[in-house]
This record gives sequence, C-alpha cells and structure tokens, in this order.
Amino acid sequence: MAYYFLTASKDASVYVQQPFQNTGLDEILEISKVYYGNIKDLSRILLRFDTSHLSASLSNGSMKLDSATLVLRQTESEEIPLEYTIYAYMVSGSWQMGKGTRFDEVSTQGVTWDYREGDSNLEWLPSGQFSAGSTGSYEGRGGVWYTANASSQSFNYQTADINMDVKSPLKAWLSGSVENNGFIIKYNNSVEDDTEDYGILKFFSKETNTIHQPKIRIGWDDQSYVTGQLNPLTANDIKVNVVNFKNKYKVNSTAKIRIFARDLYPLKTFTNSFAYNTAEYLPTSSYYQIKDAASDDVIIPFDNYSKISCDETGNYIKVNFSNWQANRIYKLEFKVEHNGDVQYFDENITFSLENN
Repeated sequence: MAYYFLTASKDASVYVQQPFQNTGLDEILEISKVYYGNIKDLSRILLRFDTSHLSASLSNGSMKLDSATLVLRQTESEEIPLEYTIYAYMVSGSWQMGKGTRFDEVSTQGVTWDYREGDSNLEWLPSGQFSAGSTGSYEGRGGVWYTANASSQSFNYQTADINMDVKSPLKAWLSGSVENNGFIIKYNNSVEDDTEDYGILKFFSKETNTIHQPKIRIGWDDQSYVTGQLNPLTANDIKVNVVNFKNKYKVNSTAKIRIFARDLYPLKTFTNSFAYNTAEYLPTSSYYQIKDAASDDVIIPFDNYSKISCDETGNYIKVNFSNWQANRIYKLEFKVEHNGDVQYFDENITFSLENN
C-alpha cells in the first residue's frame, strides 16, 4: 500500500536540425521523426532523476522496489503512425541541462544534439570511441547510451501517455553498476534511419506549470493486517469513510489516514452501544485511489500497491506526499472486493497540499 514519486531533476530535448541549440527550460519534451521535403528532423528526450533519497530509503528498509514506472504525460501529437514503440536507454555520459528554449530563449549553453555541453564544446564522444557496453548513432551525436537494461513501450492505434516499466535500469543505477546519467528516450535506430515519417510526440517537461511533470512512480506492497478484536464487515451494503482526516497536508510529509467501515443498515440489537459507531474491518482486497480533483487525473491508482491496511483500531492507509505538487486539491476514493463483488466509494473526500 505504498507509493513514492521521483520527480525529474533535469530534462531537455535535442534536435538534429538545431544541433547547437539547447532546450533545457522548455515546457515541452519531444520525440519526433519528420520530413520537411527531403530534410529529415529527429528529436530525442534526455531525462534524469536524482535517486539518492530512494537509495538511502531502500538501504534503511523504509521503502521497497517492487515496481518502477516512468510516467510522461502527453500534451499533443502530430501525424503519428498507427503502431509505434518508444525506447528508454541509460545515457552513458554526463550532460548539462542548460537554460535555453527552442523558440524564445535560444541558447547554446547546456546539452545539444552535438554536445553534452554546448558552450564548452564538450562532445558526446570526446575520445571518438564508445565506452564499454554503449552505443549511439550519427557518430555519437544526439547522445550515447548503454544497450543493456533498455525499457520500451508499444502503442497500437492510440496516442497515449508513457507508462513504462523502468525497474531494471533503476536497479542498475541504485546498485552502482552504472552511473546515473538518466535516460535518452527515442525511437530505435532502425526507425530513425528509414524513410518513413513517424510524426511528433510532445510531453510535459519538469518546467510545466501543470501537475504533469515527468516522474518515476515507485510502488511496493507493505500491507499489514492485524484485526485484533474487530469483526469482519460481511454485509453487502456498506459505508466507507474517513476519520482523523485533515483538509490540508504538507508536501514531503506522510499521513496516516483512518478509514471507518460499517454496515449501511445495521441490525437492531438490545445493547447500549450505537450500531452506527461500531467499526468493522474491510476485506484484505480493499484499495484506495487518489486523483487530482481539477483534472481527474489518477495520481495513485487502485492496484496491489494501494491496498488498505488494518490494526487493532481499524483500517487505515499511509500516504507519502514526497514530491507531490503543492496548492492542488486531491480526491480520495475507495474500492472493495468481496465475494466476487466490486464496490466503489466516492464520498467527495478532498484535501489540499501546501508547502512546509
């Protein structure tokens, strides 16, 4: 029942037709392969995440690495094919993000198609040779990358966000076997070299003013279920809500939110207790989901890493708000699976996040 988000520490797009131009502060990242007459233009994305906090948390046992998903939110696309595949490779050389944009603040400072740092003329292949296990294209221009631990995602008859499994490269960085220089995200070399037009894919960058900056979503299952003297909730008609709930939380905090579940129509009994105040525990196949209330985008989905836990007092969830965007309204929902039935609960439970 645990998620943690890594947000991008630096990103940029590089373009073959603007080989000396930096786009480190552009709000858009592009993967493209288009022809303008006989002129071919290619673009690739460079993207890096700081893994130092994750490494420390894995070492002390406060986190686990069951899943790692690279999430890039698409903003628009142009003339893409019906079927295509996007690849993410580990970059084999360091690079500087820079402060340029493609059209407004033209700059050669930072990473470009030809250079890892344009103003200093630091080439992608300073020695003219690839390092062990790495490759590239166009004589090392446009980036260099390792061939091992590549990730990919295929799309069929759709334009969609990137939700790519990157657990393998992330583990390579965390182990220290490969230096963390981030990803290069692109079509494969054979597609880039053929004569077909593959259009333009555009994604939000870390500079976006929306909630859609690039992230890696880390998930692990740490569900704990200790029911003590509580009774199981077995009724078909149930009520699920929250207690000890705040309407505001701090970014980079962890909240433990109590969940109160009971029969919607409790049977009358000859006792002194009020039946509507009697908590019962949910099935272990119970989940929570968090959405951005304004856009309805799912931040934490219903899945094996968003299970609801239980202790002697009742059900609860723990939510780590590290690297979440402040000044947004979020919405909490629940899902309960019991005896083959699935029920969803939307009680309009909302909260906001504010900076420390």
